[in-house]
Amino acid sequence: MTGWSRRGVLAGATALCCAAPAAARVAPATMLPLVDPGYRPSDATEGALWQHWGRFEQDLAASPALLHAPDLHDYVSGVLANLLGPRARDVRLYIVHDASFNASMAPNGLTIVQTGLLARMRSEAQLAAVLGHEAGHYLRLHAISREHDVVHKNSVMAFVSVGSGLMAGVAAVNGVDGRGWIDLSNSVNAQLYASLFGFRREQEAEADAFGLRLMAEAGYTPDAAAAVWQQQLEEAQASAAARSKHYRPRASILDSHPPDAVRMADLTLSAREVVVRPAPGRDGRAEYRRAIAPYRAMLLDEQIRVNDPGASLYLLNALAADGWDGTLRFYEGEAYRLRGAPGDDALEAQAFAAATERPDAPPAAWRAHGYALIKAGRADDGKQALARYLALAPTATDAAMVRFALAQ
Repeated sequence: MTGWSRRGVLAGATALCCAAPAAARVAPATMLPLVDPGYRPSDATEGALWQHWGRFEQDLAASPALLHAPDLHDYVSGVLANLLGPRARDVRLYIVHDASFNASMAPNGLTIVQTGLLARMRSEAQLAAVLGHEAGHYLRLHAISREHDVVHKNSVMAFVSVGSGLMAGVAAVNGVDGRGWIDLSNSVNAQLYASLFGFRREQEAEADAFGLRLMAEAGYTPDAAAAVWQQQLEEAQASAAARSKHYRPRASILDSHPPDAVRMADLTLSAREVVVRPAPGRDGRAEYRRAIAPYRAMLLDEQIRVNDPGASLYLLNALAADGWDGTLRFYEGEAYRLRGAPGDDALEAQAFAAATERPDAPPAAWRAHGYALIKAGRADDGKQALARYLALAPTATDAAMVRFALAQ
């Protein structure tokens, strides 16, 4: 075959593409930033990526999905500044209405924090753990290296496909079945595709390690990182159980994050390696609760409307570890109301009643409690609760409907 052989092609391609094994734990001390203050793109590929994210940021800045909360924005920006130091000047924060747990930091400094993340954090240190992880991606230029990797491997995949197609054609001309070359091409390209995801797992391990280093240097307790991941694991398990599903931890080659148990173990070990000054590190639980308090009802409402009762009830009970309040009890009742399983009527009514016993009960708790009482045959008590709702929220959008119900 004029010097060509399937074994030679496979050996050369495999050297380029074999998927990496599961990423080993990265020591936080080895993580050094590749981004200095005022960093700019260094080549055309990076410049194109910056332009892409710049256009996206323009659209995002005008999006109705943005949460306009200057005090909360300043608080989260302050946590970023604690982690990034002078590099924080190159970062722009946007808080977006989205009930899912997520945050991201683009190569050009665009940083997105979703409201679902803020709903789940229990301390400033936990928020710093997530933001530190995303800052690790940013400071190690992971998005840029991944873009270069994709461009390179796409070129190799195209070369393998064209070369194998050519050899299949030569074989056919000589009366030989050329399908083996096509099968070889598909196999090699599958390995290349998988290796893209393996590379990302290594990046996640680096970002975890760098995030812990940033937390320690900013004075946050690094144990918060493993606690965040533990909470997410337990929430996923609770969500699956409520849907009568078996929770399966991520361990596929196509998963970008390390498997749950491995990640938590690595974070725990790495947290012991970093030195926090001043020791033992700041948790910032009270500070976070104060910052989030004006928005807590909105954040919980977004989560409840997702209608994932298992996740919602887990979240409410996790937050209640710091003490139940009227808002948590009200949304507990809402979770039961939306679930509507046998016996939930009683749990819903119990939660609404408990909410109204708290001095911080939201007005909606009195409305829900009133309707629950009427449904239970206690019309007079129910009307008193509805009257209380109107006194607390006389201009509510449903006030006229409630007054009509009272008149009946």
